[in-house]
Amino acid sequence: MKFGKKLLSCILVGAVVMGSLVGCGNKEASGGDEKAPIRVATSPVFPPCSYKDDEGNLAGFEHDAFEEIGKRCGRKIEWIEGDSQDALFGAVDSGKADTIAFQISINEDRKKNYDFSEVYGYNKIYLAVRDDFDYKNMDDLQGKKVNVPPAHSFYPAVEEYNKSLPEDKQIIVIPSDSGSMYEALEQGRYDACPITEVAFKEAMSKKPYKVKIAGDPIVVEENAYPFSKDADPELVKDVNDAIKSMMEDGTMKKLAEKHYKVDTTVQQ
Repeated sequence: MKFGKKLLSCILVGAVVMGSLVGCGNKEASGGDEKAPIRVATSPVFPPCSYKDDEGNLAGFEHDAFEEIGKRCGRKIEWIEGDSQDALFGAVDSGKADTIAFQISINEDRKKNYDFSEVYGYNKIYLAVRDDFDYKNMDDLQGKKVNVPPAHSFYPAVEEYNKSLPEDKQIIVIPSDSGSMYEALEQGRYDACPITEVAFKEAMSKKPYKVKIAGDPIVVEENAYPFSKDADPELVKDVNDAIKSMMEDGTMKKLAEKHYKVDTTVQQ
């Protein structure tokens, strides 16, 4: 009887231990201890910010920066592609994406709807125009067509400028246009469009269009990653901590200089 009781006791203890091991194993396999991935929306049509390489893989500054953020957060990155900036914000609004990696700038309207990460870059926006357009400032755009999406940081400035003008003098805003913006400029489908100096140089190095950058910068953007107001606070903190560390140890600067050929992490 005593031997039987001891044997039964050992069996029960063994069962408890095995049950504990199985339970831990299931938790690990199910990812119970792993942090949720970060779903990042981008539009791979804007080199060197975001594009696809010759093998069809995502590439560019934003891809490399957020992959490094993911490593420092201990989170996988799930990339979601959209065909326009509006579509990217729509992905965040619908909950399909957590944030956007596409040189998104902070402005007052966006701050009403989104919480932004730490600033990781500064971006000068100019206007690209045809070679034969003698553009100096916004007054030269009166009555002309400008391609600028509603989500662009230049859009509010155009709206505000138009308020002081009669209808026949107002800048005509074209919210979107398919195909190459440079070809559209050459063909006269519109007269100007906002572009970064870095992106313009990149495009011209591949094909010399009959367009130019003119005038002073129309906007100097602060770039950050937008999150919905109800985003997971831990996820946002992880991203911010990663950005801070990348700014402090020079990683963000190295990535900027690699892709943009200039240090965009400081305001120049």
